[in-house]
Amino acid sequence: MTALQSTIQHTLSLPTFDTHQDSDHLAGALADVAEVIAPVWPLKDYVAVNPYAGISYRSFVDARAFLRVFSDCETLMPIEYYAVEYKQGRFGFSDIETAMEELASAGVLQAMSAVQISQRLAAIGTVGNQAVTTPHDDRPIETVAEKVTKCMSMGFNWTEAIVEEVSKHCAAHYDQGQAIWSSPFADLSLYEAWRTVAQHDCNIEVLGLSGFRKYVAGLPKTPEASIAYSLKELGVPEPLWSTFLLCQAFSVPGWSAWTKYQTSWTENSGLEESDLVGLLAIRLAYDAALAKSKSLSVNWSSYVETDSTSVKVLLRSVLMSEVNIRFILLRASEIAYRNNLLKSLSFSDARSSTKPDARNLAQMVFCIDVRSERFRRQLESQSSDIETFGFAGFFGMAFEYAEFGQQSGNSQLPVLLKPQFKVYECIDENDTECATKALAKRQRVRSLRSMWKSFQSSAVGCFSVVETTGLFFGAKLLRRMFGYQRKSSDAKFDGLSNKVHTHLGPTLKGLNHQGITTSKQADMAEGMLRNLGITKDFAKLVVFCGHACQTENNPLAAGLDCGACGGHSGEPNARFAAKLLNQPYIRKALADRGIVIPAETHFMGALHNTTTDQIEFFDLDKLPEGQRDTLQELVSACAVASNQTQIERLPIVSSKSRGELFKRANDWSEVRPEWGLAGNASFIVARRTLTKNANLDARAFLHSYDYTQDAEGKVLETIMTAPMIVANWINMQYYASTVDNHHFGSGTKTVHNVVGGFGIFSGNGGDLKTGLPLQSLHTGKHFQHLPMRLQVVIGAPREMIDRVIAKHKLVSDLLTGGWLHLISIEEQATYRFAQDSTWELLGPTLQLAS
Repeated sequence: MTALQSTIQHTLSLPTFDTHQDSDHLAGALADVAEVIAPVWPLKDYVAVNPYAGISYRSFVDARAFLRVFSDCETLMPIEYYAVEYKQGRFGFSDIETAMEELASAGVLQAMSAVQISQRLAAIGTVGNQAVTTPHDDRPIETVAEKVTKCMSMGFNWTEAIVEEVSKHCAAHYDQGQAIWSSPFADLSLYEAWRTVAQHDCNIEVLGLSGFRKYVAGLPKTPEASIAYSLKELGVPEPLWSTFLLCQAFSVPGWSAWTKYQTSWTENSGLEESDLVGLLAIRLAYDAALAKSKSLSVNWSSYVETDSTSVKVLLRSVLMSEVNIRFILLRASEIAYRNNLLKSLSFSDARSSTKPDARNLAQMVFCIDVRSERFRRQLESQSSDIETFGFAGFFGMAFEYAEFGQQSGNSQLPVLLKPQFKVYECIDENDTECATKALAKRQRVRSLRSMWKSFQSSAVGCFSVVETTGLFFGAKLLRRMFGYQRKSSDAKFDGLSNKVHTHLGPTLKGLNHQGITTSKQADMAEGMLRNLGITKDFAKLVVFCGHACQTENNPLAAGLDCGACGGHSGEPNARFAAKLLNQPYIRKALADRGIVIPAETHFMGALHNTTTDQIEFFDLDKLPEGQRDTLQELVSACAVASNQTQIERLPIVSSKSRGELFKRANDWSEVRPEWGLAGNASFIVARRTLTKNANLDARAFLHSYDYTQDAEGKVLETIMTAPMIVANWINMQYYASTVDNHHFGSGTKTVHNVVGGFGIFSGNGGDLKTGLPLQSLHTGKHFQHLPMRLQVVIGAPREMIDRVIAKHKLVSDLLTGGWLHLISIEEQATYRFAQDSTWELLGPTLQLAS
């Protein structure tokens, strides 16, 4: 007997409840719900999440049909959007025809001809180019709150009222220090805390839900048993348990995502009681109590066939004509982008390349982030002696970074991974006295600030402080109003004097004590260089360039930082990687493994500010004297590239001058400091020669890869199972936030409020918001992000790619289900991976690079 079965058996006492059989079925239903719900990370680690990740084993078409059974979720843009795109020439008639041919081969029914669809688009007006989610009245499964709301003549919205109640309890329970008065039940589980409070909270009864406290008092003590109890009270048949519980979860999608994170991704994830299960028990209790209070009886038999054991038999991928057209138009827009992308690429035969007589001036490694594409293109135009590479922004260094004076910190790696060790920030490894004094000063400054903040918010000081000191803050408020103040990036120097800024950085000390021996350090260095493809022909300077945004008053700022670094700046990873490769013992170990780094080659860390497109170089005091001129030449090239990139971005952010870009970075009222990854549409895995002559308009993730150096295909496997999946998550977050901002986005920034220090509300309540705000997707007049599924282009033979697909079911599901598209470039030919796992030759062949 499982722990879940035992819990239910010992706490539930219903005369009609078959303990063993029902507990098995309930455990399965809860597992089904947990699989579908995608997590959301807290604001400090806010990263892109694919909200469809739990249903990616279904096809893209089936996923929509599945979601629409129990929710109002939308996965396609309205036809009016595609009418605007069609009239603006983003895709044409031939693209519609090709889309219909491809989808017909995948088994999608054709309701209209290409001519009829074209005529339909031409007849639609240009007004209404918005993505709006509206309820569909034929949804099979609804919550009791939705049913009661529809039946009531006075129009009271019970769904909103219940969401407010659930949200109130969750916000108090998970508060991370924002509230002055913390919950006295925070040490209990979510369900136990709610059950304790709800027995005495009269608010919902005042709104009209009579008998609610009595119902709560009669609930079992564990959430699993409570769910079973409420399901029986409502009379929900077992075949509908999974679907009805999903309906409950999607009535509070934000808190469902948050409790999924608590259940699966935090240090408490190993506990037997799941926060997600607790949330379901809470939400279901309101429905059951409401049905009892309003004497509502639901005829559930109409939802399930008598000979069926699951509602899933009803989820057939038969598209309605309107939905079918929208799906075809989505594919047409993707095909138009694919064709333009392939036309811009240039083929280069690696076997014909010759080794340069002299080593390059510099090699700069950027994150694969789409915002790096513009800067790389401009930098390479400055000098043929500067090479750029694309690699995951954490540079293969999977660690937790503890800031100066702290014992714990942020995980500087993709959120799907766990830190392997801890890296500490220090001022100077050889100056203990300086570090001690700086630490004491930081602690003193922060203590005083904490005391001042506590006084400001206290009952004694809150009003008197505002009245007596308000005028002193007038100048500061005016500076912030007009966007003039210190850089946000300087916050990391909080409490430290200016003279120690240049000496603050990661240290290698303490690694051996954590089991990271010199041999393991060499393994990390070797793995990074081999995965990156730099194992020979090293330049004089090799720069690892992380990236971070600069923005003010933005709770979702982490979403603009490096996703590969867990929503943080890539600076620590870049500097750590450079410091590691500058160590003599590492170079000796690498030489023994066949990677010989010239003695004069020096590694450096740098940071790309994606809001201002400036490059900052670090650890200049460690640069050898003979490399000063080399660095100066590189800095000059970066300055010109920065200027050109800024000019290129001006029209996109509606700025008239470069100065406005800097003002945006410091303006606390700016809702669009930069566009982040809006527009992302492709992931290109190939040598830089394939894309060097192309202007990809910051829409492509660029990952360096040379299949001729990867005979066993191990590097390709790593790329397709890690960076490609992360790129898919980013792409799907932007996609879902665009097509259905209500469920998967976060509304407008202008009414965002931070709750508990970990999440945001739209306004002063409602459900927790999880995805991107409208200002990250839309200019106010048109969409900046054009929702389409990721187009993956891999410069490698099909046979190598097939081996990875066959080995990894997740990758296979994403491709055969149509969640992303794949192109193989083999010699000069391009091949499309079809959903039946075959390859289709595309044309024309790529042009040869000059």
